[in-house]
Parts: sequence; structure tokens; C-alpha cells
Amino acid sequence: MEKIISQLKTHNKLINIVRCQPGISKTALAEYLKVSWPTASATIDNLKKAGIFQTSDVLSINPDFAYMIGLSVGSAQIKLTIIDMNFSPVSSEFFNKLISDLNLFEDARRYMTENKKTISNYIFFQTPDNLFDLQEKLDSVIADITKLVMHQDDFHMNIVSLGIAFTGAIDNIGKKIVRSHNLEYLSDKPLNAIIYPNRLEFFEQKGINLYIDNNSNASVIAEKYNMYQPDSTNYKYRNKKNMMILYLGAGIGAGLIFNNGLYRGASNFAGELGHIELPPYPGKRFKAIEPSCSCGSCECLDYRIRNDVFEMTKESFSELNSAAIREYLTANPEKFEIFTYYIGKMTNLLIDLLNLDLIVFTGKFKEVANYMWPLLYKQIAANKLSYIANACEFKASNLGAISPAVGIAICSYFDKIDEEIKWQF
Repeated sequence: MEKIISQLKTHNKLINIVRCQPGISKTALAEYLKVSWPTASATIDNLKKAGIFQTSDVLSINPDFAYMIGLSVGSAQIKLTIIDMNFSPVSSEFFNKLISDLNLFEDARRYMTENKKTISNYIFFQTPDNLFDLQEKLDSVIADITKLVMHQDDFHMNIVSLGIAFTGAIDNIGKKIVRSHNLEYLSDKPLNAIIYPNRLEFFEQKGINLYIDNNSNASVIAEKYNMYQPDSTNYKYRNKKNMMILYLGAGIGAGLIFNNGLYRGASNFAGELGHIELPPYPGKRFKAIEPSCSCGSCECLDYRIRNDVFEMTKESFSELNSAAIREYLTANPEKFEIFTYYIGKMTNLLIDLLNLDLIVFTGKFKEVANYMWPLLYKQIAANKLSYIANACEFKASNLGAISPAVGIAICSYFDKIDEEIKWQF
């Protein structure tokens, strides 16, 4: 494991360029790296011998060289997926073979069967409403991850890291959930108060990195890397350097990439968009379903969406999936107008402040995004700073609710090799 990680650390920039530009010529690669052609060629040959690159003439990553596991803990559901060295989720066939042959994630499979959901390349189950039950559920999942690690050679896998994304403000260095507005029982909890000591010791002994971050940071990383997949509908946006994702779960969070690097803020708390206050939709009076948001405000974006649009408590709203949100909004045009008014107001604020060139709507926005463009663009057109607004494009996510699980697996890889997440090309 140490030799493998050393190789990945030494050649990360080169590997990442090839990951995002498969088929790149050795000459172009040498120009990116600012080295001579013979140096680049010799390095590539060594990486082919090490198994990191494919041995074919077309330069590309060997997807089977390493695997990372991503686990996202949302307000309503916990999702798990496995990604390969290309940062793509493994195939449905491979994922199902793993869980079938090793009898993994039985509770999640039962939950999905009961809810008539087909298992593709990820599993999910309901998030418990208290810490004890969450600890039990996570321990069951991590016990199965341990089992997979013990049998990884049987499937020709090399699992190098595990990432867990949580909703809320996360101290990714100290591995602590500082504040979780949507799962309040997680607030002020370090990771070692959530994951049992024997599990943490197992991963440490195996040299498998365990990393945590928030769902929005993870999501923007997943969406950015997905743009480099040639079959992605967002492929043409891959060179956007200043982008944001708006993630809709029980509330709304933001993940930011500035100048092709993940922006975390001073203490990893950037992106608390849902708790920014804004005025109510004009000319309407709204009944208070709850006295305030968990942040203490009754004027923040999260509260406005839940209260003014859906007329639901936080608990009830968190249970809605992407399809249910789409169905409700398309069936209630007046509510859809209010919804896009609030999203549009906040979007214009972000555009004017940050001069973004791309915003991706992900999470539970996935199914409703393509229905809201006419109403959203109406709000964007009201922006008085058209020279800024016109520079920003909008897209729906390819990944949707699975983006935090994919993204946190990617983040765990970079943490393992001790590298900042950047696209240096």
C-alpha cells in the first residue's frame, strides 16, 4: 500500500491530467507538465508498468488500479457507492456481484426492495432520527465494508480510502461535525463518537484513509469530475473554472470551485446558503408552519422554501424525494412561481457577488431543474447587472442525489495522497 500511495503522490498532477483528458498525446502532456518529451514518455512507461495507466497506445487511466468508497449521510437517506480510479461509480453488474457474493448491506437491500427501488451501482436506506440508531446502522454498513476489504483480493480490488459526507458544517481536519441543522443530534460530534473504535482501528491498520466533509463540498467535486466524462451531457462545460453547485436536500447548500480549485473558506464552512435571510415573496402572507428554522431565523432561504412554498415542517420536507418535489411544483404553478422567485433572488446575489460562469442544480433539484428554467430565467432577467448575469450558465446535474457519495469518495482519495483538489490545466 505504501509504495502505491507514494507513486500516486509523486505523479498526481500527471495522473489527473490523463484522468480528465484520456487520449492526450505525450507531447501535450509534456507541455502541461513543463518537462521534456523524453521525461514525460519515460514517466508514462513507468506508470504503465506500475498498472496505473492502461498498456494500450491510447493514454488512459487503468480504472481497476484503485477503488474508493463513498458514504453520504443526508437528512432523509444514507447512500453508499464505490468509485474506480477514473472517479466513476463502478458498473451496476460489478456492484451487484460484490454485494451478492459477499452478502453485503442486507438492511439497505431490504429497504430498497420494500420501497420498490432497483439496486444499480449504489445502495441507500433511511437515516435514523437519533444518534444511537445511526451508530448502529453505520456500524452494520462499516462491518460490511470491512468484510469487503478482507475479500478485496478475490475481486481484484485495491481499496485505498473511505469518505463519509455529512449534512452541516464539518471540520474536515479535526474530523468533527460542528453543526448539523438538519440532523441536530450530530452537532458537536467528533467522528470517533459516531464510528466505533474497533472500526477506526481496522482502517488504520489496513492503511485505508477515512475522511469526512460536508455534502455540498463533495457534490461540487463530483459534478466537476463528471463533466470530464465524454458521455456526460455536461461534457462541454468541463473547462468552466468558477462554478457552484446548489444542492437541495432538507435545505439548500452550496459547493464552490474558484479558479479551478475547491473553495472551503477560512474554516471549511463556506456555502451555508440556506441560512442567508431574504425578504418574503411580495404581496403574500404566509402561515408559520414552524416558529423558525433550526438556525433560529424565520426569514432564511431554507425556511422560506419549506414554509412558504411547501407548507411543511423540516421533518416532512426532508422525506420528499426529487420526483415528489417535481410533482408538487408542476401541479401547483403559484407555488412554483414562489419557489423560483426565492431561488432566483439568491442566484442573482451569487452571480453578482462571485461572477460565476456556471451553476449546477443537483440533489433533489435533479428532476425539477429542467421544468424551472422559464421561471428562473425570468428572475435572472431582472438582474440589473446583465454584463455579469449573462456570463453565467445553468445546468441540471447528471448525478443528482448520489453526487455527495461519489464526491466524498473522490475527496477521500485526495486526502489519502495529501493533495489539494485542483484542476491544473
